[in-house]
Amino acid sequence: MSTPPPLPPSPESGRKRVSVRVLRGLTCPSCGGTLDIREGATTLSCKYCETPLAVVGERGVLRLMVLDRLAQDAASEVVRRWFRSGIRKAPALRREAKFEEAFLAWFPFVRLRFDLVGWILGVNVRREKRGNRWVEVERPVELEIERPVDRTYPAAEMSEFGVHTVNLAGDELVPLDEETLRQRGMLFRPNLAPAEVARKLAEKSLAEIERASSPDRTTFSWLATVRRRTTVVLYPLWVFRYSFRGRTYQALVDAQDGSLAYGKAPGNHLYRAASLVAATGAACFIGSSLLQHLDWVLRGHNSLVALGAVALAVAGLVRWGYRQFRHGGIIEEGSGRAEDERGQELPQALRSALERLQ
Repeated sequence: MSTPPPLPPSPESGRKRVSVRVLRGLTCPSCGGTLDIREGATTLSCKYCETPLAVVGERGVLRLMVLDRLAQDAASEVVRRWFRSGIRKAPALRREAKFEEAFLAWFPFVRLRFDLVGWILGVNVRREKRGNRWVEVERPVELEIERPVDRTYPAAEMSEFGVHTVNLAGDELVPLDEETLRQRGMLFRPNLAPAEVARKLAEKSLAEIERASSPDRTTFSWLATVRRRTTVVLYPLWVFRYSFRGRTYQALVDAQDGSLAYGKAPGNHLYRAASLVAATGAACFIGSSLLQHLDWVLRGHNSLVALGAVALAVAGLVRWGYRQFRHGGIIEEGSGRAEDERGQELPQALRSALERLQ
């Protein structure tokens, strides 16, 4: 495990050393002379006939990079602290895990930023007590949506590494200089079309925001994106591969802010069994208590809602215990995992049941 070369003296000096790409072989439409055009230029003059020319064409996607700020020793300590944290991982991990390989790599991510604006009209339905009975009351809802969106997604196949998003807030983005990155570590190139990745990110963001903001019944919805910007960012991650009892696992550390981006580890079998037993026991206790007081529950004006909420709480407990037992053999954690991969925790299931009870 070798330590990478020192950081560049300053961001300003790093910018000065960025190589400039030049497009060669184009011809002047007036005199036919060969032109050399700097990438990104929009105007130039022919060096032979001095005719002013405008450059028309696709500008492409801006490519930037983030320099690493975390040394290898500090990154390995992040992984060791993760070994010692929590009770879901195997207790012997902190003593028996051995690092086999470590390297610094830059991975490509598509960054999509835009402002979401629009309107959502609909109706919220609430149950209210009128005298001795409950009635459903419809209240009109008019929501004005105005929200900034900033999301990232890999521009290359990242299933092997498990990182699906990075946090670019507060990071210094500088023009891409591939030679600097090759000198410091490994470089992964994009193999997915940035425009296609950005389109899917935008569609997913719109669907999630609309679903979270929609009333009980939607009558009209209009959402649009403005000031849309797409860039490709090369982001640094420390990759560690370690062995534990004859098997190899992987952990990735954010080389910019020092957080654990992704970690995979063997689970704690005692915790898995205890979670299943405890969740099943709690569900049985709630169910038996409900049967003992069933007549009292049924006398209430909102008895069906109460029964449904209790059933959801019981089902949530059993489901949580089963997930801990069934999927607890391998633990995957980290800030770079996708939201839909992180699973539901017990408090969230109980909160959903309580919300329905209200």
